[in-house]
Amino acid sequence: MKIKYFTAAIIAGFIFNSCAGYVSLKVPALTGGKFVPEKYVPKKPRVVFEDFEAGAVIGGYSYANSAGGASAKIAISEPGVDAPKSGNYAAKAVFNTGADPAWGCGFGFQSVYGGGFIDAADREYVSLWINAPHGMRFYIFVNEASANGADGEFWNSPDLTGAGEWKEYELELDLFYKNIYSGNQNGNNLLDTVGIGTVGLQVGGAQGGGEILIDDVIFK
Repeated sequence: MKIKYFTAAIIAGFIFNSCAGYVSLKVPALTGGKFVPEKYVPKKPRVVFEDFEAGAVIGGYSYANSAGGASAKIAISEPGVDAPKSGNYAAKAVFNTGADPAWGCGFGFQSVYGGGFIDAADREYVSLWINAPHGMRFYIFVNEASANGADGEFWNSPDLTGAGEWKEYELELDLFYKNIYSGNQNGNNLLDTVGIGTVGLQVGGAQGGGEILIDDVIFK
């Protein structure tokens, strides 16, 4: 009998230990039993692309599916009216996505901290604080400059959804895919973080209109 009990204890211990990683990820008392991904821990100092504290949107531009009735405009936020995530300013886009579900509008900006590009070599994530209408579909784009070893390719994130309030979107750059309609199509097919020229956001069509605030764009 002792041998049987001993064997059962060994088996039970093996099962528990083999599942230890699984059990440790679920903490019902704290998370309701949901898996909570660990926040990315930067391996190098962060690189601030733009925080808008210069009180201007450097190199700001917008585009829209005007044939579908869309429109967009980007400018600096208005103190006392718009609430930035931090500091005194954020970028503010006023837009209408029109009636064509194929695509709506977008807006981008450069960095006040670089001469046409930012060197974010070896950084693996981009982080942006965005206040977008709840449920609104959009994606982030990171466009290379043709400088400092970068070859001018444009890269898009997977689809994202607005939270209706300020939310940090921390995106792994490895998940971005190359834009096959814009940017250099004869490059090295790698996201060259040594020369980031533009960051921005594109909103899907037929979602109505509104405002989006963007703040604290950081590579890490």
